[in-house]
Amino acid sequence: MGSLKGTAEIAIGKAKELVAEILGNGKLREESKLDQRKGEEEKEQSGGLKPLGNLDRLT
Repeated sequence: MGSLKGTAEIAIGKAKELVAEILGNGKLREESKLDQRKGEEEKEQSGGLKPLGNLDRLT
């Protein structure tokens, strides 16, 4: 579940970044960067999305 939440945070951050760029809003840009970092951390903590499990360890 954490990976999905992290991906959502990253997407929200990207959307805010785009709006901030259009509006020229520096505060919103900083908020977008924080959301993206929060999403990356969430994905790292959850171990990321691995639909095939631990197959990478078999090689």
